[in-house]
Amino acid sequence: MCAKDPPEKLIPWDKICVAWALGHRAPCDPLLIISRGSLAITSIAVHPKRPNIFCTTSRDTTTRIYDLTLSPIEFPNNPRWPPSKEPSLAGAAHGLHMNEPEGGGLGRCIMVLMGSRSGGHSAAVLGAAFSEHQPLIATCGMDRCVKIWAVRSDDPESITREDKPLFSSSRIHKAMVLSVSWLHPDFLITHSAPAEMRVDPVGTKNKETYLDPGEVVVWQWLGLNRFYPPDLENALEGPQNKQRYRRGCASDYQESSSFKFITVYSLDGAQSRDAIHHLHAFHSPFHDPLILTALTGSDRFQLTNVATLEPRKMPTFSEFLPELIRKDLQMNWDPAEVSAATQAVEKDEPPPGEAGPSSVGSTSINEPTTRPRGGEPPRLPISRQHRLMAAQRPVYQPETLPGREIQLPGDAAAQFIVGVGTHSTIWIWKLVEGRASSAAPSPPV
Repeated sequence: MCAKDPPEKLIPWDKICVAWALGHRAPCDPLLIISRGSLAITSIAVHPKRPNIFCTTSRDTTTRIYDLTLSPIEFPNNPRWPPSKEPSLAGAAHGLHMNEPEGGGLGRCIMVLMGSRSGGHSAAVLGAAFSEHQPLIATCGMDRCVKIWAVRSDDPESITREDKPLFSSSRIHKAMVLSVSWLHPDFLITHSAPAEMRVDPVGTKNKETYLDPGEVVVWQWLGLNRFYPPDLENALEGPQNKQRYRRGCASDYQESSSFKFITVYSLDGAQSRDAIHHLHAFHSPFHDPLILTALTGSDRFQLTNVATLEPRKMPTFSEFLPELIRKDLQMNWDPAEVSAATQAVEKDEPPPGEAGPSSVGSTSINEPTTRPRGGEPPRLPISRQHRLMAAQRPVYQPETLPGREIQLPGDAAAQFIVGVGTHSTIWIWKLVEGRASSAAPSPPV
């Protein structure tokens, strides 16, 4: 008996991803078409300094990096996997060349960031961003993970496969991470979708949930100088040292703690899990980093200066107390036991019921014959007050992301495209009867 797989359901943020290169003679004709040969592409990222390098992320948990200066592969050049003596025909799913021509025009896949292995993504990859200062790329996905990989290509004739990033953590966000951007050599900004949380995550009867809004997090990667020290150019003279600075250990590519929160803000306005925010970060050497956020289906967006964001505030004890009770509903200790143990610690004496150093092997008169839970002191039944506090929704919530809100005219939605040029000009395209026409550039600003 077999069951047919259901058709693939598109998620609301699925879209056609295009990285366009404008030609002077044919601005609406693409320069190349590349066939990925796998599941749907979720995003495209172009290197900020080397436009010939770009990557695509996909639902198949992989990220592929391409080089436009190379011609596409017409025949697969895959390694031989024992016991077979012929090149492997596993294809794109295993990070190898496809069994058919790679595409037409320009470009070749030079590196694949593998998923579902030692340190790769375990679900769809939703975003990626190249670092402007180091050969690094950051990825994020539906598995709530943010990963930082080293970009390298040993042999352009074969695909470089990597399954162990330099950094990986799923503790930055509580829901799937939708985008990642670099703000500095070691500072990144990420944002996540709304998370459906249980009101009482410890109990088994109360299954009531609430919607926690998405978050924007600015954080610092603390391991940059370990992999790329300031004197890297002088240190990496031989090939034996090159591998040393670009390979992490298990604590790096599985669940790293090498990060620090700078600021955390919530994204307000989402009424369901499918109502997500889109975020785009823009920065240059001439001004502060800017982020644009827009809710799906909304006719307005918000512009925020990252330099004006406040550091994350520490919650007060009253705000964090429900979280502590959730972690241990049995924390209602006997007051007499707690008081006696505290006094014994202050006097540097063994607590009541425990033998001191001079009575090794003997039994204290205060020690009970049986101690529950491997010797821990007895606990009182959970009071109704503690149960109510454990069932409360956390009081502490990050502040809403500030910024200036801009609303688009209702009759101009999806009819104009605005682009900023490098020579202080603004280009405006207007959709006229199904054709894209370029309007005259506005005066320099």
